[in-house]
Order: sequence, then structure tokens, then C-alpha cells
Amino acid sequence: MDDVVIVGGGIIGTATAYFLSKEGRKVKVIERDPTYKTASFPLSLGGFRRQFFQKENILLGKFAREFIFQIPELLKTEKNPNPTASMVTNGYLLMFGPEHAEEQYEALKNHEACEAGTKNIKGSELSKIFPYINSEGIETATYTDNQSEGWIDPFMFHSALKSKAIELGAEFIKGEVKNISDIKAKTIISAAGCWTKELLKDIPVVPQKHTVFRVKCPKYIKEMPLTGDLTTGVYWRPEGGEYLAGSPNSVFDATDLEPAWNDFEELVWPALAQRIPAFEELKLTGGWAGYYDCNKLDNNAVVGKHPKYENVYMASGFTGRGLMQAPGIGRALTELISTGSYQTIDISDFSVERVLDNNARPEPYVL
Repeated sequence: MDDVVIVGGGIIGTATAYFLSKEGRKVKVIERDPTYKTASFPLSLGGFRRQFFQKENILLGKFAREFIFQIPELLKTEKNPNPTASMVTNGYLLMFGPEHAEEQYEALKNHEACEAGTKNIKGSELSKIFPYINSEGIETATYTDNQSEGWIDPFMFHSALKSKAIELGAEFIKGEVKNISDIKAKTIISAAGCWTKELLKDIPVVPQKHTVFRVKCPKYIKEMPLTGDLTTGVYWRPEGGEYLAGSPNSVFDATDLEPAWNDFEELVWPALAQRIPAFEELKLTGGWAGYYDCNKLDNNAVVGKHPKYENVYMASGFTGRGLMQAPGIGRALTELISTGSYQTIDISDFSVERVLDNNARPEPYVL
């Protein structure tokens, strides 16, 4: 019998393997596609932030930054003595219209309680700090400028975590698990992401397709933060002389990962040009689509021990936050499995029971 088996070798499964291996557990990770062609993490924008509504998400975002800054020390191996994730600390800027302002003011109370270090300004003050932005229709905005938020290269981060986990004794194998009862192990962890329902049919986590466009503009603002306009749902950031911009549209039950090209002309470009006049001269240069492992109940993660099983734990439903929450979730699951409770960040409100009881606890700030 195996000690620990993790189903899913994406960013959540790999981070959990790393933390459990550090504690001396013998971990086997089963991944059906080691190329990660349709996995969520490599098709994301790589962002890490603490600008959320729920305290747990704020605290997990804070730990992500702490962990990412320590990658060169924590994840160095004999084969890779200088690991990196190509971190860019341009910060985040989230903008809210009148319809979301009150909710954001409530969120800011949680930011303060969690010492998030965010700054809040009136929409009318935006152009003083971000002169390229048209503030029309913006009631309030929150941002960071202290290197606490930004983005990383998802694949490099995953590779560094996996290499370190392997050096610590974890084993990664290719395979497909059809039924959770087929696994013989002391501890089983489902980190199957979008495909969680294949193993745990009572968990409402499903694939949600999102499209990201690559665009070029004569004016390149390298220092621009990762920006989300909550009045339209469009978000963007600079990348290598161009920009990446996400569509606000998402699709359930998608049969492929073909980008929703029509979204660019109909939704994304008009929203970008309205908010940043220089973007009127955009040219579409490419794009891709990827899946979020969406928790349809409340867009929040589902993490913890499954009450219907003696030895099954799970972590899924991150709805676009898996990359940034992976370090905190890997640590939290390791604490729960090792001691029976969370020791650092209490994420009990993410429990499986809340989903089974249909007790929604929404996270509104999904980009």
C-alpha cells in the first residue's frame, strides 16, 4: 500500500507533493497528461495578488508572494541550483464602477484586517497615478505599488516545484485514475482540477473556458500593473513588448480550447480602448484559451477531507486562482493531514461540507 497518492500533477497537486515530501511522507503523483496540454496553470496569466473579498483568499495571496520571493532558496536542487519563475512585481490595479463600489468598500475592511497593504483611491484620482487611464465610469480603484503583487511564468514555477518535490522523494508517474476506490493508499488526495467530478461526483467543479488575446500597440507601457476593469470584466497586462488581455466571457461544456475570437472585436477591444485611449490602435497578434476549475456554487476553492471517505482529501475549484494559491493550499493540506487541523491560514470555510450543504460563500473578484 502506498503512503500518499495524489491524483493530478498540476500546480495544486505538485505543490502539495512538495510540502508533504518535506514532512517525510512518501508521495506518488499520478498525472494522465505530463505535457499539461490542457491543464489550467500553464494557460493562465500567471498572476499573484491579495486583492480579494474573502479573508482566506487575501491571506493565501500574501503567502504566495512570500513563497515566490523565496523560490531561489526553497526550490533549488542539485540539478537546478538557480530556480526562477521570472517574477514581475508591477502590482495589480482593480477598478470598480458605482454598482460594485459598496462591495469593494467592504472588501477593503478585510484588506485592512489582513494587512494586505493595498491602496484605495477615488476614480477621479486615477489619472494622477495612472495617466494613461480614462477614469470615466470608475467610482473607486484599489492598487498596490510595493512589489506585493504581480505575475510569474506558470510553467517555470511548476517545473521548479516538481523538481524539488522529486529531489525530496516524490514520484511522478503517468496514469489515469477512473475511480477513487481503485487507489490503495493511506492518504488519497484529489487534485484533479477541472476533472474533479470524474472522481468525486458530488463536487460541483467543472471546466470553464476562458480566452486570452495577445495584442500589439504602438505605445508600450512596461510598468503597467495587471489591471482589471470590473465595469466590463476585461483584464490585461504587459508582456514582452505586447499585451495580454482576457475576455470577460466564459463557456461551460466547451468541446475544445479554440479561442473565442469574436470576443476580441465585440467585447475586449472596445473595453480596452474606452479605458486606455492609446489602445484604440491595438492589433490582434494571437490568443489562446484555457480552463478554470470553476466551483459553480460560489467561485471559491473546495479544500479539505471528504466526509464520505476515511482517507480522501481534495483541493479544487480555484476558479482561476490555482497558481497563486498553490503554495498556501499545499501547506494547508499538509498541516491538515499531519496534525488534523490548519496551523497557519485557517481555510476551514473552504471545507467540502460547505459544498455538500450548499452553503455558498462567494468570492466576487474573479478575473
